[in-house]
Amino acid sequence: MSRNLILLVVLLSCYISCSLAKDDGFIVPAREQCGTENACGVGQVCVCRDGAYHCVLLTECTDVAVVQTIEKSWRESDCDYTIYRVHIFNYGSHHINQINIATDGTMALRDGNSVWNIQFANGIFSLPSYSHGIDPFQMFSFGYIVRGKTSPNLFITAINFSTDHYLVSV
Repeated sequence: MSRNLILLVVLLSCYISCSLAKDDGFIVPAREQCGTENACGVGQVCVCRDGAYHCVLLTECTDVAVVQTIEKSWRESDCDYTIYRVHIFNYGSHHINQINIATDGTMALRDGNSVWNIQFANGIFSLPSYSHGIDPFQMFSFGYIVRGKTSPNLFITAINFSTDHYLVSV
């Protein structure tokens, strides 16, 4: 089995625990709707739950993980290309309506058609309009092709949880 197929390139874990969103010191009320205004600081993610926006420290998160793996690499016309498959896992009990995952200068897409099953604009991945979000204990997958063999950096910047989809245990 190819090493590239089994290589887990990046495991970005963002675990959201807003049930503790009282005054525990790790949740900071956002100045605005932080998801649209990017008001959270470095090392924080914007979380919307029950219509309230909060900036949450990444180290205090518990419900969402983004995993990116190499699916295939090849060389064409003296240039290396790599296909990455990205899975967003919802480990929590709340439905995710929307999630924003930012990139930085390490994202060098092959071309304008190198992203699929997700919206990508201005360096931000977000769930497509046809998506119904991510139910509890489910995942959403998308992919992209980049130039080179180095995995791009991905950062969860915002998560919008639904108030009307809850996991009910019996």
